[in-house]
Amino acid sequence: MAVFHMYGDESGKMGVNVERTSFCGYVAHFSVWQVFVTNWNNCRLKWQVPPIHMSRIMNPDYKDDEWKRVKDDWGDAWDKKRDLMLDDLASIIRHTDMACIGAVVDAKRFKELADTDPDFKKLYRDPVYLAFHMFVMDGIDKTEIVDRTSPISIVVDDDKQFAMKLYDQLETLKNLAEQGPRFARVRDRVRNVSFVDDNYYPGVQAADMIAYEARRAMVERITNPSYTSDLYDNLTFLRNHQPRFFTPQALDEMHAEMKQDIANGKVKLD
Repeated sequence: MAVFHMYGDESGKMGVNVERTSFCGYVAHFSVWQVFVTNWNNCRLKWQVPPIHMSRIMNPDYKDDEWKRVKDDWGDAWDKKRDLMLDDLASIIRHTDMACIGAVVDAKRFKELADTDPDFKKLYRDPVYLAFHMFVMDGIDKTEIVDRTSPISIVVDDDKQFAMKLYDQLETLKNLAEQGPRFARVRDRVRNVSFVDDNYYPGVQAADMIAYEARRAMVERITNPSYTSDLYDNLTFLRNHQPRFFTPQALDEMHAEMKQDIANGKVKLD
């Protein structure tokens, strides 16, 4: 039985016109998740709302479904009630003993680097792999402040587009164990990955919230580097636990470091 659980989700499905993508979530002790699920479902009961999907909540008119019906039912009070509901849910996260993990990647710049440098593409593959990589490694890092040995499980949304990609990436990280203890931890501690229906897993719904809000934060920071929001602050424990932001500058620096490591023999691409 896993002692820690990491729940994650993506935002910004990769496509021709997608400029940023994220994979974020939370890690916590299994006992914390039990309490969280109760509080989350009780909050949904109070508001009488369906499972939380940020893209639908922020764009309820996009299709005729349960969130469209909630918007129609709330009428002129929709904006106010929506924001209060999200604040309630974010407050549950802020008052739960868990840590935010993951990353947001500038997919446009990533693709430019991958298209011009085969080594970059071979090593980092695509933005989702990079974001999931950071999700896994950050999750392990966060648990080690209290426990360096207990097993960890990963729970993510059962999305056909990404499920096998994420499983393959996890296996890749485990196979890097020979490169040193940092990757050996993935092999030794991450015991399983589960793909679930997010409608029934509040941990994945919480991950959807931070994945969406973190991606929006990256967009806003292009014109306002100091941007934050009350919702983002609550989801990141007043920014004590933030996702990593792979901006174009950060990706360029990572690319330069990769080239140097290859030249020095620190990284070998078979």
